[in-house]
Amino acid sequence: MKKSIQALIVIVTVALAASPFAMEFSADMISQMATGNIAGKIYFKNPDVTRSEMMGMISITKRPIVYQIFDSTKKYYVSSIDELKNKNPIADAGDFESWIKQNNMKNMGKESISGYKCQIYEGELQVEQSQPPMHMKLWYSKKLNYPIKTEITLPPPMGKMTSYLENIKPGKLPESLFVIPNGYAKAASMEEAMGMPDMGALLGNITTGGGGSSSEEKMPSKEEMDEMMKKMKEMMKQMQQNN
Repeated sequence: MKKSIQALIVIVTVALAASPFAMEFSADMISQMATGNIAGKIYFKNPDVTRSEMMGMISITKRPIVYQIFDSTKKYYVSSIDELKNKNPIADAGDFESWIKQNNMKNMGKESISGYKCQIYEGELQVEQSQPPMHMKLWYSKKLNYPIKTEITLPPPMGKMTSYLENIKPGKLPESLFVIPNGYAKAASMEEAMGMPDMGALLGNITTGGGGSSSEEKMPSKEEMDEMMKKMKEMMKQMQQNN
């Protein structure tokens, strides 16, 4: 679940920036879910370059590349906006006005949040054809060229997730914020970057292989299973601490 939440936060964070004339700013970013609140930071340099920090992960976007960095493992995983948009239409929202029209988002009026005038948009987004549409509502600041608040209704048991910015501080941001730290290694998968076992590979080992091999020959070892359980317990403990 943690990986899914992180992926969603990354997509929303990197996607909804539009104008090439956006001002630089930093802000606290709060996400409220049924499981509790998650606090983080966002650094917005321009629509192509952003950084977010949440749930032990640093995400640096330099369109079209996204770097997901983990201090706990000293590793990072590289993906792209193109990969994300194949899974979620929010990821292709670089041109905000065009994205609003393409997804039939309705203009629901105006409201001021934290001293910024916002235009409210609301609509249904089809993330996957096999899944029901995802309801989304956002409060978009033209001055910041970024949504100050978003509400996304997720399938049970997660329910509604509300994200908003606090302590917004306009100002020049140092280039060092958008650089991968020295000494960090590139990971081949998100699981590796997070320090988790490759669940797909482990589960795949359970199935019977070709050539008449037995399932016992492909079962993960006791050491591998113990390591997998250890990592899962660590992940659950960290999730509880973050909540």
